[in-house]
Amino acid sequence: MTGPLSMDPPAGLHIAGPEALGDVRLRAGGDGLVVGRNRQGEPVSVRLFRPEPTRLLLVGGLRCAQLLALRALALGAHLFVASAREPDWHGFAHQCGLGRESVSFLPPGTRPPDPPSPAHPQLLVVDVGPSVGALPDVGAPWRATLVVRSDLGSWDLDPLVRSDLVVFQRLTEAEAGLAASTLGFTGAQSWLSRIHPEMVGLVGQGRLQWVMLHPTSMESALLGPVGRP
Repeated sequence: MTGPLSMDPPAGLHIAGPEALGDVRLRAGGDGLVVGRNRQGEPVSVRLFRPEPTRLLLVGGLRCAQLLALRALALGAHLFVASAREPDWHGFAHQCGLGRESVSFLPPGTRPPDPPSPAHPQLLVVDVGPSVGALPDVGAPWRATLVVRSDLGSWDLDPLVRSDLVVFQRLTEAEAGLAASTLGFTGAQSWLSRIHPEMVGLVGQGRLQWVMLHPTSMESALLGPVGRP
């Protein structure tokens, strides 16, 4: 990998051995998307836009997906949305005062027409509901693809294991069991169904972190509650 996904700072439960963690390179700086704060109150950021495709999976609510999209826009990314809930995303764009220069809508299964670049990164949101089999390959350098799932089922195993970063809002007990057994952190299974509505489990590079989203007052005014319905 030419540009490793970075999570800053490390905290929470490590779920990989020392050998794997030895290859993890962490970054501290202003070039990442701030997901929230860890239990020590320190910002936790991830580098979404890098010289290779980045794949994300969110199991959670629409408002959480929109919160992440809003924060990616603040980094200068162009937002592309392919969604079965297009009216909800149009409402989000209108509420946030976003025009065509910031947000574009695509038919599901298609890729953005223009290639991204370091100066013009892209976030592609794929919010099409359950999908049996592999999702279309829409990756590109300097593009992050965020797959949104309202529910986690056995049909999601492929994106679950292939994603560079997985974000869980509070899961049902059945979903927590599926996620924990698939990703190998059964010791944290019970916590996934009991976390705070504004907390997420952040899984990447072989470890799990607990992160409070901490919406700003402006984000809360635009989006409302971001907990999973």
